[in-house]
Amino acid sequence: MANCTLYIDEAGDLGIQRGSDWFVLAGVLINKSDEPHIREVIKAIKSKININEIHLRKMQSFDKKAYAVAELSKCNFEYVTIIVDTNKLNIATLYEHYTENPSILSYNHVCRYLLERVSWILRDSNRTADIVLSSRGTSRDADLISYIKKKLIPYENNKINKHFEKVTAKSAALWDMLQLADVCATSMFYMHQINALGHTTPCFAYRLYKHLYRYKGEKLIKYGIKYYDDTMAPGKQYFIDNSFCKR
Repeated sequence: MANCTLYIDEAGDLGIQRGSDWFVLAGVLINKSDEPHIREVIKAIKSKININEIHLRKMQSFDKKAYAVAELSKCNFEYVTIIVDTNKLNIATLYEHYTENPSILSYNHVCRYLLERVSWILRDSNRTADIVLSSRGTSRDADLISYIKKKLIPYENNKINKHFEKVTAKSAALWDMLQLADVCATSMFYMHQINALGHTTPCFAYRLYKHLYRYKGEKLIKYGIKYYDDTMAPGKQYFIDNSFCKR
């Protein structure tokens, strides 16, 4: 029986040449023994700021977002983010021999990167995890579950076998632990995406930085923060020029 759960959610739109500039897939790894406490924290947050669901992009108030992130940052969890600059996703080069929807193929590849990194955490800490995906309520849920169970986990070359057990999809609105995954994904999205008023808002991501996976406690880039392709990583000047809040 798995002793922890990996909750997966996303922020942004991976639609090729019609989505957001950035797409983030986040996986939050939680020990099952820690879940009751985190559920109580989530319940208290919703009561305090009078909301039914913690969905960062739907929350209009900056103060409410900040309060939710600050309270969740006190909890015990680890997370991994895979970040895509959709403007640099060269579909013609990557998938010229495929006939499937390029957005789905890209998403599957992003998912593989995520599960690889989480499997490294599990391997090094001698744990196993169930996987809970944020449901889209479409046939894509079943397709993704099948892809993970039949094409990702069984293949040893992916280095993700033996560490995962059950794979299911749940509604984030009804499954509170997925709301933490939403917060982690959206915070990293805000750090990269320039909003309609011309700036990024990285302060939420900074508050959660200590929870990002670091290989041997040190290496963050390519582990807790993995860009789909190295060329997609923004230079420091991008964050300096566009950030509303600083560390």
